[in-house]
Amino acid sequence: MKTRRNLTLGLFACLFLLGSCTDNEFADQKAGSSIATKAVANTDVVLHWDKEEQNIDGFGVAQAGWADYLYAHRKRDTVLDLMFGKDGLHLNILRGEVYSHYWKKEGDTSFYLDEEIDMPLDDPFFDIDYSADGNEAAEEMAQRKGQLWINQRVKALYDVDKFVYSVWSPPAYMKSNGSDSKGNLKSAYYQEYADYLSAFCDAYGSVGLKPYAISPANEPEYAASWSSCLWLPGTTTLGRFIVNNMGPTFASKQPDVKIIFGENAQWTGILGFIMGSKNYVRDILNLNTRITNYPIIAAGHGYVDPVTKKDPAIEPFTKAESKNVPVWLTEISDPHNSYSTSIEDGLNWAVKFHRYLCEANVSSIIWWAGALPDSGTNEGLIYIAKNRTDYETGKRYETFGNFTRYIPVGSRRISAEYNTDQGYMVSGYKNGNSFTAVAINTNDTEKTLDLLINNTQTTGPIVGHLTDATHKWATLDTIQPVNNTYVVTLPAKSVVTFTGNVE
Repeated sequence: MKTRRNLTLGLFACLFLLGSCTDNEFADQKAGSSIATKAVANTDVVLHWDKEEQNIDGFGVAQAGWADYLYAHRKRDTVLDLMFGKDGLHLNILRGEVYSHYWKKEGDTSFYLDEEIDMPLDDPFFDIDYSADGNEAAEEMAQRKGQLWINQRVKALYDVDKFVYSVWSPPAYMKSNGSDSKGNLKSAYYQEYADYLSAFCDAYGSVGLKPYAISPANEPEYAASWSSCLWLPGTTTLGRFIVNNMGPTFASKQPDVKIIFGENAQWTGILGFIMGSKNYVRDILNLNTRITNYPIIAAGHGYVDPVTKKDPAIEPFTKAESKNVPVWLTEISDPHNSYSTSIEDGLNWAVKFHRYLCEANVSSIIWWAGALPDSGTNEGLIYIAKNRTDYETGKRYETFGNFTRYIPVGSRRISAEYNTDQGYMVSGYKNGNSFTAVAINTNDTEKTLDLLINNTQTTGPIVGHLTDATHKWATLDTIQPVNNTYVVTLPAKSVVTFTGNVE
């Protein structure tokens, strides 16, 4: 959701009220079909080593349209370390943008890689309030420079292995209304647009930033007032574009770059003509069968219904799963509620991360946005002040870390069995001979549980990492197993990640 500094979603027409639970309805947030509702053998939680679910491609943040303010921040290196460093979230995915303002007229070819990006932080350019009226040219320049500087910095310093880029709008001259807001891509420009995306891959690849994946259409069914483009319906516009233009072009010129499609604002069906990502992806797969000839990722965004403030159903993309297409949650945040750094906010998000992993079977979760200068909503994991010095993290940052820091890239989720009525939830992951279990206790009292690793043999103790109101990833005493079972205690209102090994 790129709000262009306007942090409220417009109301959609043709209301159709869906949704399952609000951020605060812990009691209604049940585990999905991949998690049983009854424990076995009088054991509270059973992790089934032999029942594998989706592969975990990793966790990340988008910086995209907020690259300018992070680029200008005097503690930008500290903030980057908080997101990507081993002592921070240790993220492996960074989502950027293919800006519409790269090419403004026919014949443009530059992606501005020759712009000076290593300017001293006392340069007056950094004192500009990029979002203020009249500063649009400076904003565009700061976004281009900022994204390039941030991405190169992250590439040089951290273990980021996936740079992905989405398009909010193609260049305005390619569109029906000549604007980077609303409108649609003219069919006469389909091939030129595919060539444009390929050229971007070449340009960024030339400076060591070869994209892992490109999404040609961010939130394709939402005519936003900020940078946007309509692809309606996706079956005869976006699907056709990928099958006939982008797919063949990338197969020839960018064979290693994956194509992301979907990315609607809501995960499942919601308001009238606006469909959620699940059905958008389903219809494109049904009516454009050749799309699976290309390396694709089905994606969605996880925003609440802007009217009811409720989540649409968090469900698997069954059509994509039937085609063995990985599913990513490429954007999620909270643009509606007042800014919070509380443990309640952190627990709300831990529950939601769990549900997307275990109910929607996503392989990746990407937060919008990593760092941004807004303390009015909860869109950022990290608040960076416009004074260019102050910053703040909260409990949603920390509970996200209980997933991102301890679930290795390439892990497989394994089925977990437990009673979902007890106010806690557990997810399990294996990677070689190691395993991770993320346990969330939403109760006001601590819970002591038996945790069994089934159908394998443990080799020693597990260690827990606790986040609650007063702790952040605090290392707990090790716990020895008895007959592959660990007795674990979850403090009240906490997230505890356990790590261990099997034979």
